Parts: sequence; C-alpha cells; structure tokens
Amino acid sequence: MPKSWFLGFEPAQVGSCVKATFGSGKIGGKAKGLVFAREILEDVPPRAGLPVIIPESWYLSTEVYQDFIEANRLLPFVEGGVPYDGVERAFLGGHLSDSLLRDLRALLETVDYPLAIRSSSLLEDSVRYSFAGKYLTEFIPNSGDIDQRLYALEASIKRVFASTFNPSASQYRKRHGLHGEMMAVIIQSLQGRRRWNAFYPEISGVGFSRNYRRWTPRVRVEDGVVRLVFGMGTRCTGRGYARNLSLSNLKLRPEGQNPQEIAKYSQETFDILSLASGQLESYNINSAPEVAGYHGAFRAFAQIYNAAENALQDIPGLDLPRPRPNYRFVFTFHRLPHFQPALFSTVRFLFETLEKKMGTPVDIKFTFETDDGSFSLVQARPLSSYEEYRRVQTPDITGKTLILRGDTMVTNGVLEGIRNLVYVDHDAYRTTMDRYAVSREIGRLNAELFPQKYILVGPGRWGSSDPSRGVPVQYAEISGAALLVEMGISHHGFTPELSYGTHFFADLELDGTLYMPVFDNRPSNVFNVDWFQKHPHDATRHKAVRLYRGDFSAYLDGQDVTGSVVEG
Repeated sequence: MPKSWFLGFEPAQVGSCVKATFGSGKIGGKAKGLVFAREILEDVPPRAGLPVIIPESWYLSTEVYQDFIEANRLLPFVEGGVPYDGVERAFLGGHLSDSLLRDLRALLETVDYPLAIRSSSLLEDSVRYSFAGKYLTEFIPNSGDIDQRLYALEASIKRVFASTFNPSASQYRKRHGLHGEMMAVIIQSLQGRRRWNAFYPEISGVGFSRNYRRWTPRVRVEDGVVRLVFGMGTRCTGRGYARNLSLSNLKLRPEGQNPQEIAKYSQETFDILSLASGQLESYNINSAPEVAGYHGAFRAFAQIYNAAENALQDIPGLDLPRPRPNYRFVFTFHRLPHFQPALFSTVRFLFETLEKKMGTPVDIKFTFETDDGSFSLVQARPLSSYEEYRRVQTPDITGKTLILRGDTMVTNGVLEGIRNLVYVDHDAYRTTMDRYAVSREIGRLNAELFPQKYILVGPGRWGSSDPSRGVPVQYAEISGAALLVEMGISHHGFTPELSYGTHFFADLELDGTLYMPVFDNRPSNVFNVDWFQKHPHDATRHKAVRLYRGDFSAYLDGQDVTGSVVEG
C-alpha cells in the first residue's frame, strides 16, 4: 500500500520523529506535511536534481496547547470577546509547565543556531480550507546565555498559541463554520547562512504544482509555478514584489519584456533576521549594496536598471558599482534558470512526486543556496483548493455597458445578477492622508452588504502592506467580495501585483473569489472612466469610496485569460 496523506498519521507513527515530539496529542497540518514528505523522499530520491534537505524539527503537540490553556485559565479570554491584544498579553503572562521547560532547555543545550517557531494547527492540514498566513511564525536568533534563549523560545511559543485567536483567523473560521481548532507548534532550524550581522537564506521560494493564475495561454496549468525572492521567505507570501516563473517556460514573464515594467515588478527590498536585535529587518539593496559581497552569484539574480535609457544591464566587472539617480539594482533572477537548472528540475520532481503520493495538487516552501546547491524543503502540504477550468463564453453584450476588461492573470468563473459594485477612486485615494480609513470604510460596507456578494474595484494592490501601493485591507474587510479587480493606473504609479502564491491570494482561491487586474495603459484592456465618473452612485462615509447599484455581470475565462465586467 502506498503512503497516503489522508491516513492522518500522528507522532506514534512517524518513526524517529517520536523523540522530537513533546506531548501525546496531534502535531497539526504543517508538521504532518513535513513528516510525510520526509518519508516519501526517503523512498524516492531526486532524479537529475538536488538532494532535498528537510530541516531538523521538533514538535509541540496539541496536548501542550490544551494544557497551557487550562493551567493558565485562559478560556475566559478566548471565549469572552476580549480584544486580541488583551488575549496576547494574557498568553504571554501564562506559564508553560516545568516539565516542558526542562525539555526545551535540554533541546537548546544541543541547538545553537537560529530557529523558526511555526504554527501547525489541526485545520492547517485541510484540503478544502487554507489557513495560509492566518497564524504566526516567529524567528529567533537563539543567541545569548541559555536563560535568554529559553525565554525567547518560550515567548515565541506563547505568541503562536495566542495567534489561534487573532481577528483574521477567527473571522475565517466563523465565515466557513469551522470549529475544534487546536494549535501545535513546530520548532525548526532556520534555513540560511550567517552573513554580516544577519542570518537569512540566499533565495526563498514558494511553489504550486498547478498554476491557476496564468498570464498567457502559453502557460500550462499542470506545469506549476514558483515565486522567488532574495532573502527571507516572508517576502514570498506577502504582497510585495517577487519573481514569478512558470515551469512551462522559464523565460516568460507576467509583466512582459519591457525593461521598465520588469524593473517595476522586481524586488528591491529584502528581509533578514538581525543577530543583533533578534528581529526581522528589511533593507533595500540600493541602500545596502555591500550585501552583494556576501553572494558570489549575485550577478545571476540581480541587474542594473538604467532609467535614462530604459535598459536592464548586467552588473559589470568585479567591483560592484554604487547605485545613483536613474540607476538602481533590481532582483530579476534573469540568469538563474541557466545558472542553476537543477533548482527547477528539483522543484519539478517535488511537484510530480508529492502530488502523486498525496493524491492532490501541492504547495511547497523552500530555500536555496547557490554556492553549494543546498535545497531545503521547509513546508509541503496539499494545495488547499483547486478548480478544473471549464470554458467560459462571454455572451452577446449588445445593450449592456462594458465597464472593465483584462487579459492577464484572470481566474475562471461567471458572476451574474450582482447588485452592488464598490469602487475606490484612484484620484481621491491618492490625496487621502489616512489611507487606512479607506480600508475601514470598505470593511463597514462589506458588513453592511452581507450576505449579498459584490464586485470590488480599486487602485493597485488590494491588501498591500504599503498604502502607497494599494488599499491596505485585511481579509475580514473584503470577505464578501465576489470579484476583486486591481486597477493599474499608470500616471499615479498604482500597479497590480501579478502574483500567485501570496497568502492574500490563497484566501481568494479558497473563498471562490474571482480576480482580474486591469491596466489603463494597455490597448487590449478597458477601463471605462466615463461610466465611473457619470454613473449615479451612493455616497459613503469616505470621499474615495463609492457604491454603485445596478445589475452587474462578470465573465472570466481562465483558459483564454480574458475577463470582462458589464452592467445592464
């Protein structure tokens, strides 16, 4: 009998991992995925690729979590409507058992490298629901004396426990009627190297064995997609810039071949774990070009963008030039497929092997070092939800008004009879001082319109952590949207983030929320400005937010990668 993801094995069944498990409860979805992948890869070594490292890991079972809740009498906090900051304070003030603290101290006496403390809840192994980004991951440098290290580890475990009740996770469970959540924890060796006074992997990535957000019909769904960043993987899953590569053709770019567009969508800011502060810190490569000296292959994944000539140039010679006006470094990963083909053959192998053994499409997280080809599989789990594309035909729209049309990264589906369209005006948004107030107003409308679905249209990237790039909404504030449209407004610098693999998009996938970017500077796209300016709309509590009433339909064809929104 082949191994099966759905057998639901627990610590007693994972061989040598028993010694690394504290408590007799369950180890949760992420932990189970790692153990499952380890067993598979022991039986099926990589072919024509790289050896796959699975980081050394230790597991705190759900029994530890339950005992902590009960011993510290935390049920009134988690069941009594206490604000999340109060819940977190209560958890941090709680005490882990003396026996567990002795075990953790013994562990730290043998482990002197940085650690990741990751959530591994019971619901995180669901094939139907994604909890990507809902719970916490902490990083600690694991430095100082043993008491300092134990204190930092203990605090991180408590924060992960508390994150079970953060607003985003609570709203997600409530929306989907999910109950019985419990939290396990993975203590994992952090993958990377020490460089200057920091610790980070050279390249981090996420990968999906199916690509449901294609940017061209030349990309095959079944070939999968990867999303790469320089530095810590925190940039992979957020709404920042990264390099998306379809394994159908590693040369195809969602942003096309215009150097200005490539530079616009390329990463410049990267994350590291500071060994001095113990915190994640962010740096722009143009403010810290000396980082390049720690990476022998820097020229394989970074280029110079010369704005004066609108040209991407390879970095010349041995001495790295200093950035200057109209001249900056960007991470394009332009030579990586040629320089490191084994990286991509390894990802293909993992997609093929894990999908076959799990019986479902998969998503993975990994790190990679170019100097010695170290490939570490940090996470492996079922791709929480996926759809088989059916052909969507746009009907005759004679007598209807075409409002929006896009032809990049659209999902697949039909909406008809939608009565509300919420729109964020890009001019009003750009001049708004408090852009978070826009998010709060959208959240209010989202609750007011419930249970009616609506179409949501706005500039740049929904859910951006940087309000200058898009409206910084949280999941709960747009949970009722049936279609999310991101507007590329070229003269204001608002650009959709053509990504697949972020936590934000994982929520859209699972909720069946359709997605379409529209660019005002592409002839094949339509942004009907007259309609938005002249069509009657309801006033809201914020000048940038409008509510249009009517009869709206959306037709998105994921096979031909075309989508349209009409009214009437």
